[in-house]
Amino acid sequence: MFWHTGAMPDDDRRFSVPSPAPERIDLASIKTDLEFAIDQLVRLHRQLARTALGIIFCTAVVATLLNWFLTR
Repeated sequence: MFWHTGAMPDDDRRFSVPSPAPERIDLASIKTDLEFAIDQLVRLHRQLARTALGIIFCTAVVATLLNWFLTR
């Protein structure tokens, strides 16, 4: 481990992924995939907000009922 002190060259192409030619890139497909991902994130955000509000409401109801029963 201590005997390897040489740095790897910057132009080492053993681990590089070949990039497709610019004319083969399908921008419409990429746009469709991005729109789908954005829609999924928006739906997830709404669902998480609804769940959080439900938890807050239920906690308030339980706390109110416990307070009412315990102070009787």
